Amino acid sequence: MKLFLRRFQSDWASWLAVGFVALLPFARLYEIPLSVFAVSLAFLARSAENRALIRSASYFVLPLFLCYWIPVFLSSLDSMDAQRSWIHSLASLRYLAAALAMSVLLNAPSARERVLRWTAYLLLFWAIDAFVQLYFGRDLFGISMHPDRLNALFIKRYQFFGPTLAMLSPLVLEHARREWRPWAWAISFALILGAVMIAGMRAGWLTMALVLATYMALMLKRENRELRRTIFTIPALAVIVLAVSYFSSPLFQQRIDVAHAFLTGAEMSVDASSMERIPIFKAALRIYRDHPVNGVGVRAFPAAYMVYAEPDDVHIRKSGGESGAFHAHIILLEVMADTGNIGLLGLLAAIAFLVYHRRKTTPVERLNAFPFVLALALILFPFNSHFAIYGTYTSSMIWFLVGLWGASLRLGGLTKKT
Repeated sequence: MKLFLRRFQSDWASWLAVGFVALLPFARLYEIPLSVFAVSLAFLARSAENRALIRSASYFVLPLFLCYWIPVFLSSLDSMDAQRSWIHSLASLRYLAAALAMSVLLNAPSARERVLRWTAYLLLFWAIDAFVQLYFGRDLFGISMHPDRLNALFIKRYQFFGPTLAMLSPLVLEHARREWRPWAWAISFALILGAVMIAGMRAGWLTMALVLATYMALMLKRENRELRRTIFTIPALAVIVLAVSYFSSPLFQQRIDVAHAFLTGAEMSVDASSMERIPIFKAALRIYRDHPVNGVGVRAFPAAYMVYAEPDDVHIRKSGGESGAFHAHIILLEVMADTGNIGLLGLLAAIAFLVYHRRKTTPVERLNAFPFVLALALILFPFNSHFAIYGTYTSSMIWFLVGLWGASLRLGGLTKKT
């Protein structure tokens, strides 16, 4: 019993982080681990040693958070949906507390390795579960495939499965690259790629294309010479996975055909292949034009859309006039519409800070942080179609990864000067 308690005392933060990923498919249960991390900051701060570590972590986490939160707060002052904006603005403070706590609690290399290892197993299980659902109509837990998309454990929230698996795939691939044999890395890549393809979400497809390009480039580096023998298997695996996905998934065939129609200029192809998002993009630009300083308010886009959409807007028409689009679907447009120029300045300030910060980190720190940095880059890639970037789901994933990034740094070496 004493051994169990000692192990729990040293490992609980790692399992809590794994629990966050495990709970992503289930409504908003993923907020529980994040909230526990946030609350734990107060208990950590009772120790002088931990307070020093928290201050050290804050030199990285706090500037990033302020770049995010100040535009959110200022957008709430005259929001078109004041209640939603203020709730989001105040509730976002938990992200700061959670990221700081994770930076301290997961700072030990063994803790982060445990998070990567079990998250890799978990995401590979998601991929296998998706193939089971595709071929048998039900996944390993008996969950039926959604009529519109392959959903696996995400059940009714099917649209999150493929993109989430793709965006978190660096956690699998980096653990496999560091700890497993090259053939195991190749199989892991094929499983993740195939699951994302058959999920049928083009946002996930583009994300996996970015992952593929990144690892093709990494294979050329000397430290990856053992994996370099797989450099020619990556394109081969990609072609095989795409072929198998196309012939085994009618949904995948349909999405490919729509994309082909877009490229060939077929009638109505632009609107069809963009999932009728062009009206949303146009409305977002009109919103920004009328509210350029601080936008219409974070999470107020649905209210603004009802005002700025065209009279015959397809999204309002489909809802019977009760609602329209819930977010702008492209990060830059969402920032522009929700938080205006202040939000854009915050985004540029965050990028500038990260460029400055990178110059102050060691190669070991950059290596340790790489899976979390790449996952963040995939989430924030500006030319993809996204979930609501200010929504709870995406925001929680972003600050979870920032917390792991902070944990990858040598906290004792972070000072105000660096």
